[in-house]
Amino acid sequence: MIISIDAEKAFDKIQHPFLLKTLESIGIEGSFLKIINSIYLKPTANIICNGDKLDAFPIRSGVKQGCPLSPLLFDIVLETLAVAIREDKEIEGIKIGKEETKLSLFADDMMVYLKNPRDSTKKLIEIINNFSKVAAYKINPHKSSAFLYISNTAQQQELEREIPFKIILDKIKYLGIYLPRQTQELYEHNYKTLATQLKLDLNKWKNINCSWIGRANIIKMTILPKLIYLFSAIPIELPKYFFTDLEKTITKFIWKNKRSRISREIMKKNTYDGGLAVPDLKLYYKAAVIKTIWYWLRNRKEDQWNRLGESDLSKTVYDKPKDPSFWNKNPLFDKNCWENWKTVWERLGIDQHLTPYTKINSKWVSDLNIKKETISKLGKHRIVYMSDLWEGKGFKTKQDIERITKCKINNFDYIKLKSFCTDKTNITKIRRETTNWEKIFIETSDKGLITHIYNELNQLYKKSSHSPIDKWARDMDRQFSDKEIKTINKHMKKCSTSLIIREMQIKTTLRYHLTPSRLANMTAKESNECWRGCGKVGTLIHCWWSCELIQPFWRAIWNYAQRATKEYLPFDPAIALLGLYPKEIMDKKTCTKIFIAALFVVAQNWKTRGCPSIGEWLNKLWYMLVMEYYCAKRNNKVEKFHGDWNNLQEVMQSERSRTRRTLYTETNTLWYNRT
Repeated sequence: MIISIDAEKAFDKIQHPFLLKTLESIGIEGSFLKIINSIYLKPTANIICNGDKLDAFPIRSGVKQGCPLSPLLFDIVLETLAVAIREDKEIEGIKIGKEETKLSLFADDMMVYLKNPRDSTKKLIEIINNFSKVAAYKINPHKSSAFLYISNTAQQQELEREIPFKIILDKIKYLGIYLPRQTQELYEHNYKTLATQLKLDLNKWKNINCSWIGRANIIKMTILPKLIYLFSAIPIELPKYFFTDLEKTITKFIWKNKRSRISREIMKKNTYDGGLAVPDLKLYYKAAVIKTIWYWLRNRKEDQWNRLGESDLSKTVYDKPKDPSFWNKNPLFDKNCWENWKTVWERLGIDQHLTPYTKINSKWVSDLNIKKETISKLGKHRIVYMSDLWEGKGFKTKQDIERITKCKINNFDYIKLKSFCTDKTNITKIRRETTNWEKIFIETSDKGLITHIYNELNQLYKKSSHSPIDKWARDMDRQFSDKEIKTINKHMKKCSTSLIIREMQIKTTLRYHLTPSRLANMTAKESNECWRGCGKVGTLIHCWWSCELIQPFWRAIWNYAQRATKEYLPFDPAIALLGLYPKEIMDKKTCTKIFIAALFVVAQNWKTRGCPSIGEWLNKLWYMLVMEYYCAKRNNKVEKFHGDWNNLQEVMQSERSRTRRTLYTETNTLWYNRT
């Protein structure tokens, strides 16, 4: 039986005297204990009624809301109860392997596993009641439940009479995860339920006033964390339609049920590769599943799930291959992890079993019948991996190894080890250059582990797509070098602190806008002639730059840019449209602001006959100034903001339209009051 215990106002009822006594009993002393005492020894509070402060009254229970110490203090108090349950022999837990498991704890969520429900539950309730007398910890019987794994109806009815918890038979919920009776039902109760909920959420948000790039960020901030949590908690094999169905829903949400302007593959690319980092759900799933390999390699005994396993799974990674039947005996989570790990290595085209990171105590070495004492000596003296046996291009001599280990090495052991490592087949595997993929799992910290794995998978599973920058290169009749492409991608990401301004550059670089030529290819009813009325074919480069009706506008913008920066700028569409400046240009930031404002104006007059006006451009420039000011104020970077806009101030002030004077009063105040 599994009991899910819900505490009644758990954080608010912990008694302060018991909290302080518990801290003392576990050895906390000195300055830290004094600090806790000053907070919890004699706290008081006042109530303000009709403006008058009433007399102070003492507060004797509860940890402080919003204090970062509060969850830890609560956990320390609750650990007293947990220790009592674990040490009581009358409460019989579930034995897996050599270890008996009784509890799962996370903050105030407690799950108790009982083998003998009838006898163990009575003792459990007795211990909790005794704990309640000193700590004021109280069970909420209406929200607590017991999940029975028995099929005996008579025994079930008897337990219902004796246990003060609600009996459930199909599934139990813990930390947002449904645990059903059969593992085959994990997908149905968790993944299918979540997918339905996510679709309902996206449908509810479909009419919010938000740009397409803002909607992409909504996916990253709200949908992705929920999925990653489930991928990590229940890493079972998932059907393909789970991902395809969800991704279709996400695409419809981003583009408001309209045809997407930018391909899904480009949007999934990392920002430094010219994409928008829209999450690839299948790759995030693989990353969440494969991350377990990092923990296998560490073989940490503090991980409860690792202690419960029957096999040492660290011996499976970078080691001799196991018999396929080995994974059939292991839990479904481990097998799925291994299958995903194996497919990545197949994609890399590299042998995963013998690598530079194969350990010196691997089965490869033990099968050579080398003495365990020799292997142990090597491992203790920083010869951890097979690649550590080399010094430069040569295999370390016996004398070198003895000098490092400070002890004698058996001569025959050395010969066998050298023979294996210098074998023609083996040496190419052990001495090859290590990949970024391998390095992730050798890192000492697991911070950002899923993100690191995902980024590497994103590079490995990158699908070919028509690069927008390559298309721009063809339109401009030129070739961009790798360095120039990186500069363009960086400009798209860093051109402004304000997302609404940055979005304009992203749209331009990724060829978001529809043109007469593109629409004519989509449907025969549309004409491919330029909407401005010049009579020429309306390609993207024509609409943005080369149209004879837009050229006067760009010439005027160029004059303003040169006037503001006091530098010569070649009249090049790559500068205005992609942010690709010549090396000698010093004030790129000022130019960028001028050109992005121009992009806004051209886009706003996309289907308008004639040429946009400088007045519109100036108005947009003032709008950008205000937006960047508020971003700078939010990020405490107002001084940097003034420095970035300083060169443009004179041009903007002198060219400002009189009819717009009142609209800029607030902006001028922001500019001159630099406090």
